[in-house]
Amino acid sequence: MNSLHQLDFVTDTMLFLSMAILVVPLAKLIRVGTIVGYLIAGVVLGPWGIGQYLGSPFSTPDQLRPVGELGVIMLLFLIGLELNPSRLWALRKEIFGSGSAQVAMSALLIGAVLYFAGLSWQTTVIIALSLALSSTALSMRILQGRGEQTTPMGQTSVAILLFQDMMIVPILALMAIVAPVAFETGQRAGWETALIMASTVLLLVAIGRYLLTPMFQLFARIGAREMMTASALLTVLGAAALMKAVGLSSALGAFIAGVMLAESSFRHELEANVEPFRGLLLGFFFITVGMSIDLNFVYQNWVMVLACSFGLMLFKCLSVFAVTRVSGHTAQNSLEIGGLLAQAGEFGFVIFSASVAVGLLNPHQNSLLSAIISFTMAFTLLSVYITQRLGPLLRPEPVKPDIPNTDGDRTNVLVVGFGRFGQLACQMLIAQGSTVTVLDVDAQHIREASRFGYRIFYGDGKRLNVLRAAGAENASIIAICTERAETTSQIVRIAKSQFPLAKIFARARDRRHAIQLLTLGTDYQLRETLESALEFGREILEALGEDEEHTYEILAELRRRDAELLALQQVGGLYAGYKQFKMPNVPVKPLTRPKSESRALNEPARRLAEAEKQSMKEHAERPEESPSPKPPSD
Repeated sequence: MNSLHQLDFVTDTMLFLSMAILVVPLAKLIRVGTIVGYLIAGVVLGPWGIGQYLGSPFSTPDQLRPVGELGVIMLLFLIGLELNPSRLWALRKEIFGSGSAQVAMSALLIGAVLYFAGLSWQTTVIIALSLALSSTALSMRILQGRGEQTTPMGQTSVAILLFQDMMIVPILALMAIVAPVAFETGQRAGWETALIMASTVLLLVAIGRYLLTPMFQLFARIGAREMMTASALLTVLGAAALMKAVGLSSALGAFIAGVMLAESSFRHELEANVEPFRGLLLGFFFITVGMSIDLNFVYQNWVMVLACSFGLMLFKCLSVFAVTRVSGHTAQNSLEIGGLLAQAGEFGFVIFSASVAVGLLNPHQNSLLSAIISFTMAFTLLSVYITQRLGPLLRPEPVKPDIPNTDGDRTNVLVVGFGRFGQLACQMLIAQGSTVTVLDVDAQHIREASRFGYRIFYGDGKRLNVLRAAGAENASIIAICTERAETTSQIVRIAKSQFPLAKIFARARDRRHAIQLLTLGTDYQLRETLESALEFGREILEALGEDEEHTYEILAELRRRDAELLALQQVGGLYAGYKQFKMPNVPVKPLTRPKSESRALNEPARRLAEAEKQSMKEHAERPEESPSPKPPSD
C-alpha cells in the first residue's frame, strides 16, 4: 500500500484528535452514541479509509493497539472502584440472581447457534459469554438521561450490568486457560494458571491494604495533590503490569486494583484523577478498533452482519424479559429492560482483540464480530423506542398489594413524586391540614417519608390503575412533582382524560416543558427553578441597597411579563414575543432604606460619592479667573 508521506508523532496525534472532534459530536447529534462515533472515526482513519494514503501507523493499526488498551485498563480500574462491598450487598439478590441468570440464558442461546454453525467449543464459549454482556457505558447514559437510575426498572438494569462487569474477569481468565496458543507452546496447564492467578490476586490485595492506603494518607497529609494523581496512575499500571508479567490479562490487574481500593476513603479522589485519562485513552482504543474493521469483508457480508445483529438483540431481549418476569417485574418493565440491554458491550472489542492474539479467532471473525457489536450499539436507541411503545400494549398488571384501595376516602391532594420538589410542596400541605396521598417509585424516599408520618405508597404514576387505587378519582387536586419531563407530561395526559374534575398542578422542568404542559391543559405549572432564582435575585438587590418595596415591584413585573410571554409562546412557538419582552421597564426609585442600613451596606461607595459631590460643588462656586496678562516682551 503506497503512502504519500510518513507522518511524525505530533501530526499523528493531531489527526486522531481532529477526526474525533469532527465525527464524535456528529454521532452524538444523530443519537448513536460516542462509542459508535469513535468507531466511525477509526474506520475513516484506517487502512480501508484515508489511512492507505497516510502510511504507518494508520495503514497498520496493530501498532497503535497497546496505547489504546491503556484506556481499557483505566476503565476496568474505575469499574472495580464502583464494586464496593456495601453496594454489592444492597443489590445482592438482583446482581447474583437476575444478573447471573441473564448471562447464563443469553450465553446458552448464542452458544447453541454458534456451536451448530461449526465453531470449536473453546471459541463458542468465549464468543457466547462476550456477546451476553451489554454496554455499561451506553445503558447507563440512557438511564441517566431519562432519570430512571432509582426506579425498579433502573435498579434491576444496574444490577445486571454490575454482574456483567464482574464477568469480564472470569472471561479473561477462561480465555487464558482455553487458548490454543497456551497449549501449543506448552507454557502452563490450566490449573497452574489458576493457582498463579489466585496468588497474584492475594498479593495485590495485601499491597492495597498495607501499602497503598498509608501512602495515600501521607500524600494527603503533606498536601501533594500531584503525587495523588501519580500514585493513582502507578497503582493502575503497576497492577496491570504485574498481571501481565505472570501471563494473565493486564486489564484483570487493573480491575483487581480498583476492587481493593473500593472501600478506601480516597476512592473518589482516585476516580477524579483517573477519569480524564480514561476518557481520552478509551476513545483512542475504540478508534483503533474501528481501524481494524475490514470494510471489504463487512461489505461483502452485510446481509449476514445485519441478520446477526438483529438476531443477537432479539435473543438478548427475550432472555432479559424472561429473567426479569420471573424475578417479579411487570411485563412492561421487563420489556423495557430487555430493550435497554439488548446490545452487545464494548468489552467484546477487548475480548475479541485478545482472542485473535491467542489464536481463538482469526482476523475475519474479529471484523465480523466487531461490526455486529457496533451495529447493535447503534440500534440501541431504536430498541429502547420500540420496547417503550410496545410496553403499554401488554396486558395491564394487577395493582401492587401495598397500595390500599382508597375509594372510600376523600383525598384533597394526590401527589405523584416525592423528590426534593415534592417534599417541600407536601410540607406546606400537611402543615395546613390537607389530606395528602403520595405516590413514589423510589423505595428510599418511601422509607424516609414513612418515618415522618406521610401517607406515602409505592406506585408508578404512569399507570392508570395505580392512580385510581391511590384515590385520584376523589382528589380535588393532582400535583405531579416527578423529575423527568416526559414522565410528568405522560401523567398529565392520563389525569386530564381520566379525572376531568380534578385540577392538575404540574412541575415544569424548563420553559419548553412549561409550554407543553399549558398546551396539555394543566391548570397550573411552575418551572422548578423560577421562584428560587427570582428570590435569589431579589436578595442580591436588597444587599446592594435597593428598597425592599421596589424589589417586590420588580418581581411582580417579571412574573407578569413571564406569564404574558408564556401565553404568546404557547400560540407562536418558543421564540415568539422576545422582541416585545426584552427587559422589564420598572422605574428606579430613590433609596428609602434607613441611612444607617444603607451606610453599612455600601460605606466605601457612599464615601466616594460624597467626595465627588463636594469636589463638584467647590468647582461650581469658584469664580472664573481671568487670564493674567503676558509680560511685555523685550
